[in-house]
Amino acid sequence: MRPSDPLIRAWLALVALSALATGVSLLRPDAPPWAATVAGAAILVLAWLKARVILNRYLGLAGVPGARRGFGAGLGAFALAALVLYALG
Repeated sequence: MRPSDPLIRAWLALVALSALATGVSLLRPDAPPWAATVAGAAILVLAWLKARVILNRYLGLAGVPGARRGFGAGLGAFALAALVLYALG
């Protein structure tokens, strides 16, 4: 059964995304070096998804398409810049 309240669904999505990020961060120390880079990129993507859930549901931007696009573009640019800097570092 799915909860009908959008805030509860958003909270459950945040919990699930946090659990996924935690699972990804628990890499084994004997993993190849490239695995840490992939894991870091995956964690950044999960953080971007969490930020979108917060903006759309908790701040109510889901009902304001123009603001949602503007914040989404800014957030996407920031996430992409962080991903590029992480990959280069």
